[in-house]
Amino acid sequence: MSAPWSLPAQEADTLAAATVYSVQAFPVVRAAEEVDLSGALAAPAQVADVLRRFTGVQVKDYGGVGGLKTVNVRSLGSEHVGVFLDGIQVDNAQNMQVDLGRFSVDGIGRITLYNGQKTSRLQTAKEYASGASVHLDGERPLLLDKDGGKVRLQGGSFGTFQPSLQWDRDLGPVILRVSAEGMTSSGKYKFPFFDTTLVRENGDIRSLRLESALFGRLRRGDWRLRLYGYGSERGFPGPVIRRASGFPFSAERQADRNLFLQGGWNQDWTPRYSSAVRFKYADDYIHYDTHPEKNPMALPYDLHYHQRSGYLSLAQSLVLADPWSVDLSTDVQRNALDSDAGQSVTPRRTVFTGVLATRLAWDRFRMAAHLVYQGAWDRFRTPNAGGWSRENTYRDAWMPSFSVYYAPFRWLELDGFLKRSYRLPSFNDLYYSQMGNSALVPESAAQAGADIRFHHVAGPWSWESRISPYLNRVTDKIVAIPTSSQFRWTMLNIGRVDVTGLDVRLEARFHRQDWTVEAVLRYSFQQALDRSDPAGSTFGNQIPYIPRHSGGIDLVAGWRNWTLSWNTVVTGERWSRTANTPDYRIAPWTVSDAGLTRTIDLPASGSRAKKPALEAGMVVRNVFDRPYQVVQGYPMPGINLMLSVTYSW
Repeated sequence: MSAPWSLPAQEADTLAAATVYSVQAFPVVRAAEEVDLSGALAAPAQVADVLRRFTGVQVKDYGGVGGLKTVNVRSLGSEHVGVFLDGIQVDNAQNMQVDLGRFSVDGIGRITLYNGQKTSRLQTAKEYASGASVHLDGERPLLLDKDGGKVRLQGGSFGTFQPSLQWDRDLGPVILRVSAEGMTSSGKYKFPFFDTTLVRENGDIRSLRLESALFGRLRRGDWRLRLYGYGSERGFPGPVIRRASGFPFSAERQADRNLFLQGGWNQDWTPRYSSAVRFKYADDYIHYDTHPEKNPMALPYDLHYHQRSGYLSLAQSLVLADPWSVDLSTDVQRNALDSDAGQSVTPRRTVFTGVLATRLAWDRFRMAAHLVYQGAWDRFRTPNAGGWSRENTYRDAWMPSFSVYYAPFRWLELDGFLKRSYRLPSFNDLYYSQMGNSALVPESAAQAGADIRFHHVAGPWSWESRISPYLNRVTDKIVAIPTSSQFRWTMLNIGRVDVTGLDVRLEARFHRQDWTVEAVLRYSFQQALDRSDPAGSTFGNQIPYIPRHSGGIDLVAGWRNWTLSWNTVVTGERWSRTANTPDYRIAPWTVSDAGLTRTIDLPASGSRAKKPALEAGMVVRNVFDRPYQVVQGYPMPGINLMLSVTYSW
C-alpha cells in the first residue's frame, strides 16, 4: 500500500521493455515509503512537504517560504542521504547539503525512500553508495491528444505569489515537456518573543525555475534528456536572539544560480543483457553578502562560489540464469570549486565509484548483495600562495551490503539488510571552515534494519502495517570545534554515535462508489546517543536535533470531485547541542495542516479526446496557530493560508 494521499504503486520500471526473465519483475527489498503522485488524492506541492510525512524522516526547516530545507533519515545526517532525480544524484561537493525547498512535485511521478539499499537492476554506482536514498522519478507524459498541460496560480500569506506552467507536446518520435515556475514572497510573519510579538524580517525571496525535458522510445529501449535552470535572490533572517534595539536581526543576502543538463539511455540488447548510460553537467553559483552597512554588528563578508561538476555512469546487467542476475556499475565524477573565501582556495575532486552486485529474485524469496569501491582524488591550490600548494590527496572506502526478502504468506512480508556506507568530507569541511582540515577521513556508517509487513484486503477495505527496527553506528564523525572566534573552526574526525530505532506505520483505506477514505498513523522511536568518550560530559546524551519520539497522522476523504485532507505532525523534545541541558532544550511541538480541493470537469473542445478540468483548492497550515521551532532560534510561521487554481487540458 502507499501513503494516504496516493494510490497504490509499484516500483519504477528501470527497463524500457519487459522480458521473459522474472529477475526483472521483482525488487528484492520494497521501498520504505512510496508515493505515486499521478494518482494522489491530496499530495503536497513541494518535495520537502512530501518527505516530512515519511516515517523516520526529519526535515530540518529554517522557516519561511524560502528557508533552507534538508532531510535526515534515521539519525544518519543529511550528508548520508542521497537525493536522486531519474537515477542521477543531486549533489553539492561544497557542503553536501541538498536544499529540497527548490523542488516542486510538478513533473515528478513518484517519490520513494529507501532506508537501506535500493535493489533494482541498472542502478548507478552512486545509488548503491548512499546510506539512505530519496528517489524522484520524473513523470513521463501520457498524451491523449497532440499536446496537454496545466497552468496553476497560487498565492496566500506572507505576500506569496507562485504561478507555474507546464506544457507537453507530442513530436512523433519524442515527447517534449516544458515547465516554468516563479515565486515571490515577503517572508514576513509574526512570532512570539518572550513577552512581546515580533515580525520576521529579511525572509523575502524571489525565484524562477525553468525546465525542459525530452522523452524518446527506441526498439527495446528508451532515453530522456532534462535541462534545468533555477535562480533565486533571498534574505537570511538569521537566528532570533536578544540584541540592542535599532539593529535588524540580519541583513544577510544570498543569490543562487543552478543549471544542469542530464540524460539517460536504457537499452535491452538481448533478453539477457541490458545497459544504461547516464550523464550530467552542472554549473552552480552562489553570492553571499552580509551587508554591514545595514547591520553594523555583522562581520563584512562578500563571497562568491562557483562550482562545476561533470558526471558519467555506465550500468550493465546480465541474467546468468533465471532468476539470477549480475550487475556492474561504474561512475566517474569531477568537481571544481572556485571562491574568493578565506585564502581563495580552489579545490578539485575526481571521484570513481565502482559496484559489483548480484541478485536472486523469485516471487516469494529474494536476495541481493553488492560491494562498492569509492576513491576520491583531491587537489587544491591557493593563488595567493603562488599556485598549487599540496600534492594529490587520496581517500577511499569499501562499502558492502546484503539484503533479503521472504514472503511466507500472502499477508506477511519480511525483509532485512546489512550495509556499510561512507560520506566523503565536503569542500567546506576540508578547505573553507577558516580553514578546514585536509587530513580528514570519510565518515563511516554501519546500518542494520528489518521490515515486517502485514496487509489484507476485504471488500472495500484494505490495510497494511509495518514494523521496522534498526541499528546504526556512525564512526569517525566529522565535527566542527570552535576556536577563539565563532567564525573560525577546527575540523576533526572524532567520536561515535549509536542509534537504536523503531518505525511503526499503520495504514487503512476504504473505497466504495464515490467515496474514498484513507488514514495513516506513524510513530518513530530514535535513541541516538553520543558514544565518543566515556569520560566526556556528553557521553550517553542524545545527539542534536533528533527527537526520541515523533509521529503523525494523515487523513484524506474523497467524495466525487471533493477532497478533504488533514495532517498532524508530532515531534518530542530535542536538544540543539550534545549537552542535554535546559539551555539547549527545544520544546516538543505539534502542528496540523488542513486542505480542501474541488475539481470541475469542463466540456471538451473540438476533436480533443481529453476533457479540460479546473481545480480550486486551499491549504491552511498550522491550523491551531502553535508557536514552534524546528531549528533553535528559527521560529516557524503561525497559521497561514495558501489558495490555488489549476487549469489542465
